[in-house]
Amino acid sequence: MRIVATLALAAALIAGCATKQGPASEQPQAAPSASTPPPAKQDVSIEALAKIDPAVSTWHDAVQKAKTKHEAAQNAASKKALIEAYTAFGKYMTYDSPVSPRQGKYRKALIEFRHALALDPSNTDVKTEIEQIENIYREMGRPVPSTDEG
Repeated sequence: MRIVATLALAAALIAGCATKQGPASEQPQAAPSASTPPPAKQDVSIEALAKIDPAVSTWHDAVQKAKTKHEAAQNAASKKALIEAYTAFGKYMTYDSPVSPRQGKYRKALIEFRHALALDPSNTDVKTEIEQIENIYREMGRPVPSTDEG
């Protein structure tokens, strides 16, 4: 099942990142100059993603609620609930959200998974999700978003 999910993720990333072929792209293109600005950073803010997928707000609210409870309680149960909220949001973005890879689907998922991993560095489920997304970026020849992005 994990292999099927990985292949589905790879196919979605390929489809989302593929360039359209047409007469303009068949002509040789000049190499980018040194002054060419880097590509624009994806806006993975809740506001931007919620315009595409309103359910993102619900998942974000669940994380914020768990975060507030954990900050107040500072106990194992509240920490576990926060980790689960981050993980659930990451999985929603990865597997269920209609946000496309070009719009930040996997970047936002990585952010959420990395928050969960920061709270529980031994969480193998979260490590697997992160590794899977990072491998897809590498296989596509794209840079893996850094931890300070987003």
